[in-house]
Amino acid sequence: MRHNFEWKVTRLNKITLHLVCLMDNCTWKLRAVRRDEGTYFQVRSFVNEHTCLLEEIHRRHQQASAVIIEEVVACRFQQQYGQLMRPKNIITDMKTMYDIQIMYNKAHQALDYALLLTYGTHEETFQLLPSFGYALK
Repeated sequence: MRHNFEWKVTRLNKITLHLVCLMDNCTWKLRAVRRDEGTYFQVRSFVNEHTCLLEEIHRRHQQASAVIIEEVVACRFQQQYGQLMRPKNIITDMKTMYDIQIMYNKAHQALDYALLLTYGTHEETFQLLPSFGYALK
C-alpha cells in the first residue's frame, strides 16, 4: 500500500501464483509456487521494477481489504478508547498514513471489524449483563 501500486492475479491454482502490476505494459511481476507443506508459497521470480508512470498508479487499492485496514487502525482505535471513531476518521488516517484513498463502505466495514475485535459480538456482550448487575449490588 505504501508504494501506491496495485497488482492483479494472472494465475492462481493449487501449485502456482502469478501476480502482475495492474497497469498494462508494466514489467513488475511475481511468480511463486506452493511449498511441499502446502501452506506457503516460495517466490521463484520477482521483477521489482515498475515501468508504469507514477501518474497512472492507482490509489484505491483493491488489495486493502476492510480486515487489513482494521489491523492498521486497530492501535489508534484502542488508544481512543471511549471516543467516537467514525469511518471518516479511518479514511483520513489511511490518506495521511499511507497516501491511499478508500471508499466509505470499506472504512465502515473496517470499523465494524475493530468494534467486533474490541468488544466482541452483541450476544457475548449481552451474556455479560447479569454479572454486571451482580457487581452493582
